[in-house]
Amino acid sequence: MSFPRNYSGMDLSQTVKLNTSDEGEKRTKKERQEHARPPSQVTRDDQNVPLIQALNTRPTLAIFGIFLVVFVPLSLFLDSYVAEATHSFAIFLVGSYLVWSSYFAFHFFLLKHSSSYGRIPIDKQFYVLSNFIKSALLLSYSPLAAKMLYDVIIYDNWNVVRIWNLGCLYAIPDFVSLFLVDRMAKTTVAHHVCVCIFMCISLNNSYASDGICQSIVIYAIWSDFSYLVNLLLASRFMEIDGRLSMYLSVLAGIIYLVCCGINWTWQVQYIWKLLQIPGLWSVYVYVPMLAVIVRDDVVLLALNLTV
Repeated sequence: MSFPRNYSGMDLSQTVKLNTSDEGEKRTKKERQEHARPPSQVTRDDQNVPLIQALNTRPTLAIFGIFLVVFVPLSLFLDSYVAEATHSFAIFLVGSYLVWSSYFAFHFFLLKHSSSYGRIPIDKQFYVLSNFIKSALLLSYSPLAAKMLYDVIIYDNWNVVRIWNLGCLYAIPDFVSLFLVDRMAKTTVAHHVCVCIFMCISLNNSYASDGICQSIVIYAIWSDFSYLVNLLLASRFMEIDGRLSMYLSVLAGIIYLVCCGINWTWQVQYIWKLLQIPGLWSVYVYVPMLAVIVRDDVVLLALNLTV
């Protein structure tokens, strides 16, 4: 069977093949262009909206919603039932298990609902989670830390049980991340180890006289107020709007700079006071360990100022 010829002298069968080939080439070219674009610029054909907004906004908002619904009321629960509990180490063990479990719960949720999280390198996924979880926990601790700071500075009231319990709560995210987060920076690992050691030291101190434990408490309180920094560290691996990332970076940088400035100023004058006490050898051990934490804070502060 022969096909009629068109005006160019070509068989219609050849014309059909060429048209089909052209359409296939256009589709292939379009697909290549879609894959070549950054994920934040890929669009959905049906709604013509950025894919990152269509796929990642809802799970991201869901995570933040969980933070608000769970962790903020958690602050009231901690203040009413946990801060004055008499078994501090039990709080540490139970809290560590709950935080450890939350890693896997959030990991499963984000893998299922967030495409951007799935594109993060596997060895960085738990790093992102650790910073999300830590920022939420520090946020929930902040009201308790602010109240403690007020009592200590204004009334010189060192509530020992509350200090022990909040110290255990503060150390939990650092302790858990040591086992679940791969390839952490050495400065961060050293920071987390020192925090856990300081928790153990605090649990064996009565705060009846001036010593390094008072310095540990003040440093932990001011560090707690800079929870936004951990959120920024996590957001570096997520595909969020550039303007939002800039605002978050500026705000986190300002808060972190102010907290570190006040904290370091207080530490210098208090450590100088401790050095005047004869026979207080612990301060000479404390200062190098504190320097490890300060160094990590300087690294994070520099990172915030350059993001």
